[in-house]
Order: sequence, then structure tokens, then C-alpha cells
Amino acid sequence: MTTLAEKFGRGLILLGAIGFMTAAILSFTDYSGLDEGALPAASFFLILIGMVFHFPSLLQEAKGEISTMRVVVFAVVMVFSVIHLKIGWNAGTFKDFNIDQTWIYILGLAFGSKVFQKFGEEESTKRSAPKDDNQSEE
Repeated sequence: MTTLAEKFGRGLILLGAIGFMTAAILSFTDYSGLDEGALPAASFFLILIGMVFHFPSLLQEAKGEISTMRVVVFAVVMVFSVIHLKIGWNAGTFKDFNIDQTWIYILGLAFGSKVFQKFGEEESTKRSAPKDDNQSEE
């Protein structure tokens, strides 16, 4: 049974896909570059937000609760992707696709904190796991 949020997410994904197709078609016309990459970036943003609504388990932990760290990492990756899609959509050459190198620090912090959290969760799960009756205590 699909919920209202899943239907809303499906609609956002469809709207984003239509926006991408429109941007691709416009890039072959005289209107190419008119939006400076805003249409494909906004379309990608809609697709990502639609995925969150359609697949809510993307941001949930194993217990079914929303994970704050997953939301933060998703937001950082979403901003990074949308900005770079906007910049790169109209770049004629790879030299035109110029990105500030400090972005790597932001991505490193986001992904590094996620890895740190994941290992911390695994360690706490191992420590709190009940011991088997057949195992001898040392």
C-alpha cells in the first residue's frame, strides 16, 4: 500500500525527470545556456527530495528511526551535487569546470564523520550484545 508521502515522492521524481529531459532538449536549441544550468540542477534536487519521500528507509537506521547523521550527509552530498551539476552543465571544456578545492574538506568531514559514527555504532552493538550461555567467561 502506497502512502501519500510515497505518491508525493513519485511525483517529485517524475517532475525532476521531466525537467532533466527539458534541459537536455533545450541544450540543443538556441536557448542553450539561458538558465546557466539552473534547470538541470533544480531537476536533480527534485529527484533527490523525491527519493527521500518515496524511499523513506534511505534516512532511517536499522531501528526504523530517522538518523540525523544520514540526513546531514545526504544534505551535504545533495548541495555538492546540485552546485557541481549547475556549474558543469554549461562548461564547454573541462578547464571551464573550475571548482574551489576547499570542497574536498567539507566532503571529507561529512563522509569521515559518517564512517566514524558507523564504527562507533558497531562497537557499541558488539559490547551490548548478550553473551551466549554456552560461552565461558574469562
